[in-house]
Amino acid sequence: MNSNQIDISVKNFRAINKAHIALNGITVVAGANGSGKSTLSKLTYLLFKTSINFEKIVEKKTKQNLQKVIRALDIISRDLSYFTNKKNYAASRSRFRKFTVNDFSKDLFGENQISLFIDSLIEEYNNLDNKIKKRKFADIRLERSGKILLDIIPAISINDEIGITELLIELKKFVNGKIEETFELKEQRPIQVLYDELYKTFYNKQLRKNVEFKEFDVSIIDRKENTLIPIHTIQNVIYVDTPMMIGIDTYGDIEHWDDLNELLEKKESYGKEHLQSNIQISDIIKGNIIDNDDEFSDMQFIYKREDGSKFDLMECATGLKSFAILQLLYKKGFLNDKSLLIIDEPEAHLHPQWVVEYARIIILLHKTIGVKFLIASHHPDMISAIKYIAEKEEVIQNVQYYLSKQIDEKKFQFDFKYLGSNIEEIFSSFNIAFERIDLYGKTD
Repeated sequence: MNSNQIDISVKNFRAINKAHIALNGITVVAGANGSGKSTLSKLTYLLFKTSINFEKIVEKKTKQNLQKVIRALDIISRDLSYFTNKKNYAASRSRFRKFTVNDFSKDLFGENQISLFIDSLIEEYNNLDNKIKKRKFADIRLERSGKILLDIIPAISINDEIGITELLIELKKFVNGKIEETFELKEQRPIQVLYDELYKTFYNKQLRKNVEFKEFDVSIIDRKENTLIPIHTIQNVIYVDTPMMIGIDTYGDIEHWDDLNELLEKKESYGKEHLQSNIQISDIIKGNIIDNDDEFSDMQFIYKREDGSKFDLMECATGLKSFAILQLLYKKGFLNDKSLLIIDEPEAHLHPQWVVEYARIIILLHKTIGVKFLIASHHPDMISAIKYIAEKEEVIQNVQYYLSKQIDEKKFQFDFKYLGSNIEEIFSSFNIAFERIDLYGKTD
């Protein structure tokens, strides 16, 4: 049996010619800019995220597909004000807002609040007496509602003269069908959901053929059964490609930014029993990052310095934000032995001393609570600090390095070579920088 917990293989995609990466503890990928490290990081994040959050992804898609139904029901329920009294109209609008103000998916996939609301509309239309229906312009309003319903119900054999009640019944069947389809997708976990997520990010349909994802040598992407198998060893994945992402809402444009901030915004306390005495990020940054409880303030997080001064984290140095992300994730209990933290160039924005401190936190988080890491780096201090601190902490057996090497000077593609814990070849590649200095500068 393969001893690796997780294996990810990629071939012929962007700058990656061939990569086979194992994620057992702390995996460090080194290489030049443009050699595929960030592509590998983002791809790994999407693979884990889709497997872990499969049900949420399917529900979100259903919710998006039903938005046209929600808009139509909004218009139709408002038109009822012409036919009903103020009390009944207010009650109808209150029922509508019940599943639209916040995240209606919580009710949608429980009691199916859309279907229940359609039932209430059917009852209201059935209770309209003939006198009301004969009001001036009533026929025009009813005809408008009918046309709106006909526009959103899929093409079926419906007579244009069919009444509002019958159309609402057909709409309810459509909604219930979508909900039932969602439950089936959540149970069957079709592989197409993963392909859609990958295409949404990379716009490349060939990628579906060029990636393999295994846990204990079993394919998570099961093409034979057309299924994305649930994963066990990782149940929480976080991707940090820049510390600037903290506190920024991209409104869905950069999903991993929004994913991280949604996690950090959670207020629930997990207690302090998970905190380890040797992981003291506050000693490094000389303070703590705390939630801002002032609901009238625009600040989300506050940097409380050890001298008592307080600052909006958004206005603090980028290097401080690098540690702020780790501290918040750790203090709030989001990091454990089932977590994978993917960090792209963690050394960016850090002073050389803080590069070493950051590497030490990585080692300690893995050693004490089992967090797994995928680190993409081309900084000699980060590369060496991880190795030597891991040796001192006696976890070097869990650290493995890969180096992206160009396969041909004329081709912009790279193979990822496994190095184990030997970093000499990585440092040989760094020597090119000194050659450039000799070439361009005066080095007597």
